[in-house]
Amino acid sequence: MIYDSKDISKSKYIANALEKAILSNQYKKGELLPSQKELGEQFNASSRSMREAFKSLEAKGLIEVSQGRRAVVKNNNLDQFVESLSMTMFSGAEPDKKLLTDLIQVHITLEVSASRELSRKNERTIIGRALINYVDKMDRIISMIEANSGNNADLEKSFKNIEFDFNSVIVNSNDNMVFKSIYTNLSPQLHNIMDSLNDSTSEKKKKAREYRYLAEAITNGQTDLAVALTLVLTNALNTSFQKVYFNEKGNK
Repeated sequence: MIYDSKDISKSKYIANALEKAILSNQYKKGELLPSQKELGEQFNASSRSMREAFKSLEAKGLIEVSQGRRAVVKNNNLDQFVESLSMTMFSGAEPDKKLLTDLIQVHITLEVSASRELSRKNERTIIGRALINYVDKMDRIISMIEANSGNNADLEKSFKNIEFDFNSVIVNSNDNMVFKSIYTNLSPQLHNIMDSLNDSTSEKKKKAREYRYLAEAITNGQTDLAVALTLVLTNALNTSFQKVYFNEKGNK
């Protein structure tokens, strides 16, 4: 990683480099980091840049800084930081429109990245078969909904749960621990959003068909197609969310 002052500040560059080293266990939990002076010489950075970088890492719960002592690694993951962030974001009784819209955008970013990476992995065939099994379940539920003239609330709920599980498998197949941590902590709110949407039977059929195409593209290693289909599905979710959720609940 080459420092370029046009991209980010020196302190941010240092914080990113140290964060990567901590998350990859180059510095393990309980281990002392080199002194700020030693790291300053390594990065050719001022003491101010080093202090700012350490403050950033401490704020994320990765290190613990004590005056007069070398910093110690507190965690090798961002779970605590992301959980705290998500609790802060959703502490209100009703999240506002911008917050929920941002959540959908985060989901789109995570799933597109995960689909791209999954389509290139050696184990994509195994995961692809699991995804196709989910789509088979979706198709069976759709057939049951069409055949059942009574209350389909339970079937509707089952369809949404399977759809959510399909998306979760894709995101959790990603090796990026930060992405997985973010998704894990924000997924309950995302699940609530998906529960608020009501697709028609024809919309469910279209969605299941596109999910099948996506599972097949991932299985066959067709990266560009997998990314395109993921964008189609996630943007459709965003459109439904904007139309249904806010039309029913009102602008906030």
